[in-house]
Amino acid sequence: MAFAQLTQVFYEPSAAFAALKERPRAWLPIILLWVGALTVMVWYFQTVDMDWMMNNSFPPDMPAEQREAASKAMSRGVMMGMGIAGVLLGTLAVFALYGFYFWLAGKLASMELSFKSGFALAAWASLPGLISVPLTALQIATSKGQLALENAEMLSINYLFVNAAPNTPWFSLASMVKLTDLWFIALCTIGLRAWTGKSTSTCATISALPLVVIYGCWAAWILFKN
Repeated sequence: MAFAQLTQVFYEPSAAFAALKERPRAWLPIILLWVGALTVMVWYFQTVDMDWMMNNSFPPDMPAEQREAASKAMSRGVMMGMGIAGVLLGTLAVFALYGFYFWLAGKLASMELSFKSGFALAAWASLPGLISVPLTALQIATSKGQLALENAEMLSINYLFVNAAPNTPWFSLASMVKLTDLWFIALCTIGLRAWTGKSTSTCATISALPLVVIYGCWAAWILFKN
């Protein structure tokens, strides 16, 4: 049954989540997200110019000795391994945190929502992130090996609007915020409404709160430091 919802979640999400309500399994979206992310991750580190990447990754005022030592420690294999581990473990960790958050929010809002359901909701709502896979692949294919991984995300606010340079205060935040975050919030809202029957406003507030708090605190910290 889950395979039928893979495309339906894009064009008829209410029906997709209604069908998933009784059996909210997360394995299918997780596998697809892993495959997409790992494909571009491995391709990136196989083709990137490591000397160029190192020269552009370190702060301009970093001492030459430290720069050389860091470059030796961060080999292509090490960087790729860290990236793969980050994708595999990071994806599960984020969904687990969302599972706990949705379970807790459900308790506070008198909604019947288990950790498993919250975990699956986050996984299914993340499927629009697959749209960035071909876009990132296009970036890698045309970069001639000189592309910062953060700049490979064509749907990020930094790529589309801010254009902050690496090692500047807003670069990391602007590179992290993506247009698909809005899609994720919308799908979580629809899923919560389908699974709990709560109002759209309540579900939207619960869905948006984590990202609003995280990105808001991050922006406030940047402003405070600068």
